[in-house]
Amino acid sequence: MGEPSTTWSRPDTGLSAAHRFVVAFQSGRSAFVKAASTPQTAALLRNERLALQHAPSHCTPELLAWLDNGDGLPILVVENLVDAHWPASHAGVNWRAGDLDRVIAAIGDLSKATGPQALAPDTSERAARWPPILAAPATVTDLGLCSPGWLDANGEAVARAESRLDRTGSAFVHGDMRSDNICLAQDRVIFVDWSDARRGAAATDLATFLPAANLEGGPAPQTILPDGADWAAAQCAELALRAVNDTAAPGWLRRVVVRLARINLDWAVAELGLPAPID
Repeated sequence: MGEPSTTWSRPDTGLSAAHRFVVAFQSGRSAFVKAASTPQTAALLRNERLALQHAPSHCTPELLAWLDNGDGLPILVVENLVDAHWPASHAGVNWRAGDLDRVIAAIGDLSKATGPQALAPDTSERAARWPPILAAPATVTDLGLCSPGWLDANGEAVARAESRLDRTGSAFVHGDMRSDNICLAQDRVIFVDWSDARRGAAATDLATFLPAANLEGGPAPQTILPDGADWAAAQCAELALRAVNDTAAPGWLRRVVVRLARINLDWAVAELGLPAPID
């Protein structure tokens, strides 16, 4: 960075095994540093750097430096967005008036950008998750998502919606659009952690974001993204199976996953014109 550092601290953020630091410099400026620690985090970090090079600059942190000396563990240095408003933190979620409208508009703007060919394309070649759920109904009924009778009468309709989902496209997809990867500056909405960026369907990021935003006090997804039954059905099944199979997850996280699955199921039900999942 061309000047001495004065302090290094570890921010309480991030879920991957990468190392993270906030570094202060003698001039008074600071930077956020993310360093790969494994081959997997190295691949994710290289993808993030690629995304930051090509994504619209107004919605990304400034890329300050990239260190890759051939040892397989690169280091990314970006601006430290300490003065921005972060709606999600370990203290809770704080969406101010108008914040969600700004974020939804910014996600829409990003979806209009074309992803570079260097980013991997999303595909629709994924195993359908509703058929195994229908074969073992307790997967969702034991979670309290729906009654056995409702699943017997309406499960096939939701499974068909999942089968129609097409994730392919040329749009620039962030890939992990959630409140803790978003901050708001005075005139910008900035998305961080681009390690899952790819090319795909234009609705991908909005469909991912809306259920969590609803859980945090935002609008029902169907009021923002109508005709989203295919996304809702697929996301509901994915979350339900995650709640069942991820036995190592803490209880609070499992409860959040179940609530998100129910929001997605309610979204699918509303779009498909089905009765309520639980009488």
